Order: sequence, then structure tokens, then C-alpha cells
Amino acid sequence: MGTVYRPGDVPDARDAPPTGLALGDSWFWHGSQTLLHALVDHPRTAPAHAGIRLLGFNGARLNEYIGDGHYAGVIRTHLTPGFHFSEFYVSGFANDALEHALGLRDNCARASEPAACFSPERLDLLLHHVDEGLNGIIRTIRWAYRKTTWQQPIFLNGYDYPVPDGRSFVSAHGGWVTATMDRAGVRADLAFRTEVMKRLIDAVNDEVLAACHAPRERVFHVDSRGVLATDAAHYRDDWDNELYPSAQGFRKLLERAWFPRLRQFGIVA
Repeated sequence: MGTVYRPGDVPDARDAPPTGLALGDSWFWHGSQTLLHALVDHPRTAPAHAGIRLLGFNGARLNEYIGDGHYAGVIRTHLTPGFHFSEFYVSGFANDALEHALGLRDNCARASEPAACFSPERLDLLLHHVDEGLNGIIRTIRWAYRKTTWQQPIFLNGYDYPVPDGRSFVSAHGGWVTATMDRAGVRADLAFRTEVMKRLIDAVNDEVLAACHAPRERVFHVDSRGVLATDAAHYRDDWDNELYPSAQGFRKLLERAWFPRLRQFGIVA
């Protein structure tokens, strides 16, 4: 069993320091069941890589971690050769997507197909900000270690296609995706709304994350699209709510999408 160290957590003197540094939101952050916890507790994860330092802030956008961003100093503090992290995990764009209203038009009540729900200008700005943030984080990591010979792998989480059925982290409140779609007047049909989210996830993966993917520079886009179920009969097995996978879902994501990337660096067997 490994450990995910959240902000403020200090490893016990008897424990090995964390070797991975994770930055991000949603799948890394909420609750005790996260993609990171699934990784450090998986029996195929190498003991030497079963400790991860997690940095993140509720609602933070990617560009808040770079330059003069509100949380940039916290990140730079951990990017010193003294910490010597051997790998980095970045999970972004969920907060950015919600900040930009999922790239939707203000009113898509008349949209007859999912593609017509998007505002080209708003979606483009969303993609630009995600690209700006991810590339800024990658450059910040590389700059911090520029005087060393280290080129640690950086893994970028691409998410999967969620089913916006209104279930949230807190059952008393509606889901964030559903609330955003309701405000925009998106047709209240689950299959239609799922296709809207599929198009958004595809846009970020294809236009931003795929462009960041640079194996020679040890930057890896983890494309996990299509791993989790979205059909009505099975999606609740893989999704705890409309944004967050179940324990079973996280394990599937790891084994089918993440492990092929992690194995070459000895992080998993």
C-alpha cells in the first residue's frame, strides 16, 4: 500500500519520501478514491514509486500554476533538485472547462445536434487556456531541472467521456456539468448530452494534449478515451457520479491506458 501526500502532509521519518509529484484537479483531488490512490495501492506498482506528493487547489485553473499565477509559488517551491522527483503527473482542464462553461453557447435550446451547442469562440478560448497552462507547467518543470541531467517523464491525464446524469459528489446538489448544460438550455436527453461531452473531451485531447505528446522529450499524453462505459446499462459501474469514476473505473483506466505508459519507466510491473 502506498501513500498520496496531500498539501501539509509530512512523510513519517521511517517512510521513503515521495518519488512522484502530481499536480491537478478532479481525478487526482476529490476524496480518498482518486486515480493516484488507485495507482499507489495497485499490486503491480513498484514499491519505489508508491509515494506521490499531490499539489492542487479546489477550482484552480491550469494557468494559475504558472508565471505570476496565484499558486505558481507553491509549485516552484517543490521544483528543486533537492526533492528529486522521478516522475510527474498533470491532470488539468476540468476546472478550465467549467470556467468557460464547457465551451457552450449561452443559449443552445435550438441546437438540433451536439456540435451546434458549442460557441466556436468560447471553445477556442478554452483550448487556448488549457494549452497555455499545460505547456507552461511542462516548461516550469524543465526549467527547474535545467542544470541537471534529469529529464523525468511527465504524464498528462486525458480523462474519459463522462455521462452527465446529474449525480454529484454531494448528493444534495446537482452535478456541475448538468447545471452548466441546464443554464445553456442543452436538450435534456442523456444520450445527446453525453455526445456533447464526448465532443468536448475529443477537442481537448486532439487539439491540445496530442500536440503536447513528445516521447523524445518524455512528455506523454495518456489517452484514456473509451475505456469506461457510457451505455445506459453499464456506465454506473464505472462512474460514481457524472464527473468521477468508481474504484472499478479507476482500476480500468490505470490498467488499460496508464500502465503502457508507466511500465517503460519501471513505475509498474
